[in-house]
Amino acid sequence: MTNDLIESFSGIRGVYGQGITTELVERYVFCYCQLFKNKLKAVVVAGDTRPSTSALKKAAIAAFGDCGVKKIIDVGVVPVQICEHAILKFKASGGIYITASHNEPEFNGWKFLKEDGAILYAEQADKLISSVHSKDKVELPAAKEMNLEVIDKHQGAVQGYIEYVLEKIGRDSLEKIKKAGFRVLADPNGGSAVEILEILFNKLGVKARIINDEIGKFSRLVEPKEESLKPLTLELVSGQFDFACGFDCDADRMEIVLSPNSAFALKMGTANVSGNYVLALACDAILQGTSGQVVPTNDVTSYLVRDVIKKHKASVFEVEVGEINVVEAMEKNNSIIGGEGSCAGVIVMPVKCRDGIITVALALKLMASRQKQLAEILNDYPEYFSDRTKVACSPEKAIIIREKIENHFQEKGWAIQKTGDETGGLKAHLDENSYVWFRQSKTEPGMFRIYTECGGSQEKAKKLLEEGIKLFDKIKANIIYD
Repeated sequence: MTNDLIESFSGIRGVYGQGITTELVERYVFCYCQLFKNKLKAVVVAGDTRPSTSALKKAAIAAFGDCGVKKIIDVGVVPVQICEHAILKFKASGGIYITASHNEPEFNGWKFLKEDGAILYAEQADKLISSVHSKDKVELPAAKEMNLEVIDKHQGAVQGYIEYVLEKIGRDSLEKIKKAGFRVLADPNGGSAVEILEILFNKLGVKARIINDEIGKFSRLVEPKEESLKPLTLELVSGQFDFACGFDCDADRMEIVLSPNSAFALKMGTANVSGNYVLALACDAILQGTSGQVVPTNDVTSYLVRDVIKKHKASVFEVEVGEINVVEAMEKNNSIIGGEGSCAGVIVMPVKCRDGIITVALALKLMASRQKQLAEILNDYPEYFSDRTKVACSPEKAIIIREKIENHFQEKGWAIQKTGDETGGLKAHLDENSYVWFRQSKTEPGMFRIYTECGGSQEKAKKLLEEGIKLFDKIKANIIYD
């Protein structure tokens, strides 16, 4: 890993022309083909709207050909969830999606996918990254006359995904949505969601206004968050729309925005709906009429989600932070939905990635079935308050500090919950609705995250965070190395 390159089970990303190059993607494709040797008969390729995506995709296709792959199914510029669904639809052996997700346009990267459409398991990703950077010389295959069939399946992939979303919504709910005449303001920011939003809203009978809809033109920060979506908040003051939604470049991240004058926005102090509420809405919508479901979430997802799914006679299964960790738990529990409230990540099987598109459709389904606005539905949910921070800490010290934090809370008699290995999450429960959570950052080396949540009191969450920080600092100061 260099300062310009991040490589993890979540994908490869960096600044194009520095850490990310066509030569690197070729090397990765070769090692990916070696990892699944003799199994890659047909591969799906796609990407987002960044200026460098085309060059990287072209290099990847050529590399697959050099590695002996016979068929490339090119589904073009689509959201990542459509690429994953296309692997299932066209019965491909795997795939690659070119993206840097929520990073700015000068960044790019890629995610390799398995035959079930999901990103690689952590151990597979580790093996792939290690082989790319192996000290042993990797002999790339010599370029040869292309004996490769490249098939354009863009329209088929889009249509197949639309059918999947409508199936998850259900015929009765679809008719209710059409009759409701909802009005939505959407901002794909020139990203991969532009086309699919137009088609989906038309199918749902939603009166949508889509802004920043010029493909590849980024009019705001790529990551959808309060700062970047402020123009949506201003638009909602007029009362012309039921809600707004903003997407990142590959459309796995989506944030919902309500009118700043709504009771919920005034209560929360922001018009932006947090990821935990978004996951709760999606679970509330899709679990209707079910029972006995297990919903995997990461261990820093709000207990709000737990309480909402309990209404549907379902239970939560907590795992370490990370999309693939949630996916693995969903596979083992035959779950229909899961996600990460900490980043508004909603996963609906059989697509095995965060999906901002279907999340919007599920919100509309819930509004139609309850005959209520989102703000009203959210106001009915239990209240939980959180606080968070991150502190500097070397990875070596972090492991020791985590162990001593665990010992401290065990001595106090607090219930302890751990996920992952020695670098994973550690949650200490003050009571059944309040906890303090610690974890070494996997995306920001040298940082340690502390998060608290409490039912019913922001002051309680703030005080618990202060105690967590003091404990962390005290332990860190007292560590003695041999």
